Amino acid sequence: MNKSDLVVLGFLNRKTMYGYEIIQFTKMKGLDVWAGIKMPSIYKALQRLEIKKYISGKQIAEGNNPPRKVFTISKTGTQHFREIIKFFLESKGKQNADFWMAISFMGNGISKELFLQLLNKRIDKISTHIKHHKEHCNIPENELKNIPFYIHILMEMGEDMNKIEKRNLIKLKNAILKPENEFVFLDSET
Repeated sequence: MNKSDLVVLGFLNRKTMYGYEIIQFTKMKGLDVWAGIKMPSIYKALQRLEIKKYISGKQIAEGNNPPRKVFTISKTGTQHFREIIKFFLESKGKQNADFWMAISFMGNGISKELFLQLLNKRIDKISTHIKHHKEHCNIPENELKNIPFYIHILMEMGEDMNKIEKRNLIKLKNAILKPENEFVFLDSET
C-alpha cells in the first residue's frame, strides 16, 4: 500500500480536485513534511490510480485559463481507498506517522466498529510497550552511571511518547463513542 495513493484518494474522497490542488492541500496540511509526501509522488499516484481506474480525469477549461485535468474517485477507487485506510490503521505501514495520516483521511472510509477494533488493538500494543519499558528498562541506580546521558534522554522520550500516544488514542476512542460523531463512519464494511 502506498501513502501517496492514500493522500490522493483521501482528498478525492472528499471532493473532485485537480492535481495541483491536491499538492497545495498536501503542503497546507504539512503532509509533505511529517508524512514525507512529495510533489512528484502525487503526480505519479494520479497517473497510477487513473490507469487502474481508481480515479478518472477530465480536462476542464475555465475562462481564459488553460484546461486543467480534474479528478474524481471511482467506485472501485473508493473501495481501494477503504482498503488502504484499513491497512494503515492496522499499523502495517512502516512509520507511526502512517497510522495518524490514515486517521486524518478516515472520514467515510471505515465503519465505527472496525475502527474501534483497530484502535483497541493499538491501545493494547502501546500499553504493552509501556509495561515492557517499566519491566525491562528499570535500571538499578548503581548501573545508571554507566549509561550515557543521551541514552537516558532517549529512554525517557520513548516512554513519554508512548504515554502521550496512549492518552490521545483514548481521547479518540471517547470521541468516537459520541453520537454526534457518527456521521464520519460508514454504516457497515462494504
